[in-house]
Amino acid sequence: METFRIKSIVSKITFSIIFSVFVSSITSFKSSAKSNEADSTVINIDKRNQTLLNSKNPSRSLKEDLQELFQKNGMNLDDDTWKGIRRVVNSELSKDTVLVITQNNKSINVAINAKTEELNRSSATNQSTRREYNINNNSNVKIGGGGVHVKDGRDEVHVSWNGVVVKDGNDEVKVILKDTAKVNRRDQGFSSRSGFNIYFGFNGFSNTGSISGIYNSKDFELSPFGSRYFGFGWTRSGMISKGAKAALKISYGLEVSWNNFMFENNNYLVKGTNNVAFENYKDSKGDVIPLSRNKLTVANINIPVMPYVAFKKGSVVTYVAAGGYVGYRIDSYTKTKEEDSGDKNWNHSSFYLNNLRYGLAFELGLKNFPDLFVNYDMNKLFQDGRGPGISGVSFGIRL
Repeated sequence: METFRIKSIVSKITFSIIFSVFVSSITSFKSSAKSNEADSTVINIDKRNQTLLNSKNPSRSLKEDLQELFQKNGMNLDDDTWKGIRRVVNSELSKDTVLVITQNNKSINVAINAKTEELNRSSATNQSTRREYNINNNSNVKIGGGGVHVKDGRDEVHVSWNGVVVKDGNDEVKVILKDTAKVNRRDQGFSSRSGFNIYFGFNGFSNTGSISGIYNSKDFELSPFGSRYFGFGWTRSGMISKGAKAALKISYGLEVSWNNFMFENNNYLVKGTNNVAFENYKDSKGDVIPLSRNKLTVANINIPVMPYVAFKKGSVVTYVAAGGYVGYRIDSYTKTKEEDSGDKNWNHSSFYLNNLRYGLAFELGLKNFPDLFVNYDMNKLFQDGRGPGISGVSFGIRL
């Protein structure tokens, strides 16, 4: 059973002050711990049911029971203390935990029992697992950019921005610092789409079979592996509802994407007076120049919104998502590379492309494998009457 000390004042001071308080308080921890053990009251909480053990009124909430016990001991259950207790109760710790809460030289031991059947042994365990640290005159204290290091014989304590490491002979305890205020406890145990995402994939055209008029589908045939998709963005998720094995969430965010359409033949895209055309690449004499690279790139900024079903962590399928996106064109250009000379040419233009982009999105999350995605544009790539009536499709993996 690990033992932690919570004080209300900790939430009101900066991390730099905690450093100095930590070093100076180590010297007096031994004597203060003994006096606190003698005067403190023990409160037992059933972690699994989140109730007070042996509660006289089962209909009351855990917070109400704690407030009454705190008042009887001349203490106040403030918001910071209650949040600290709730974080441990809602955590995934499988071991019993004791929170030593001190106010105005009075203390209460809040014992959070992960396994209620071991309650009878908790008192003895609490006494045996408490560790005391004392620094004598021969102690070695070092303070530097890497943090604070205190050594007393075989006992060592190191405090840095990453956390706290305590060595007691051959035993070592690590506490990693984490901003728990940013963790949504309701999301624990379920997969999530939140975070920074990178997309790699390929592009294609849809509706190519219905092309008529001045355009021919052979004019803009794509190279399967040359037409690549790349994007990155940030995503946040919110909980809608949850069950025992799955949860319904919704995600939203901001993404930037590049659709590269690599044409298979020697025709390149040209913006005319009223529409676009696919023409042979020629020199000043009118001779056709073979091209080794010939592509259209369209960059968009997108806002995706995707409801999804998240499954328990460890499932083969981590989540299934289906939603949509709206985007806006921020740049577009063609790039050609001559086969013989290697000369490259870039031409930035609107090419009568639709500035607004919207469509449907699907994602499938898999365990120990990159997530899969498919984006299907619902509107046409070019403006009506200005280019072929084709739409974009992209698919690939999400990291």
